[in-house]
Amino acid sequence: MPVRLRVLWRRELLDRLLIEGSDPVSTPELTLRAFQLTRRTSRRQLAASLDDVVASARVRSRRYSTSPPLARRAIKLARGALAELADALREEPFVTPRGVALARRLVTDGAGPLYVEMPDGTLLRAVQEASAALAAPV
Repeated sequence: MPVRLRVLWRRELLDRLLIEGSDPVSTPELTLRAFQLTRRTSRRQLAASLDDVVASARVRSRRYSTSPPLARRAIKLARGALAELADALREEPFVTPRGVALARRLVTDGAGPLYVEMPDGTLLRAVQEASAALAAPV
């Protein structure tokens, strides 16, 4: 099976391995996934998703919406950190795959702190972890 297909089918697992500290060049699959996460177009799309979440959290939710429910209170508290994370994803010339994977998990994990109200500060800490990991050595 071609590497691209293996990466497509296993991207959540590969992201988790990168988050846990696996060396991005240890396997062809991790190398390709790290490239996919850190390329500028992917980071811009992720930053736009973060911007959309912040904007959506400001708008009163409609009763019958296809949008996922948001942890509005937590997003309001973490709004500045979310904006900084989005800016870093867009503007930093070099970022780590781990940091981008952490940011991506925030947006894609429907049971995570962006969508489920959790104890105060949970979302803010997750955003700060992703921001710090963007520039941290692997």
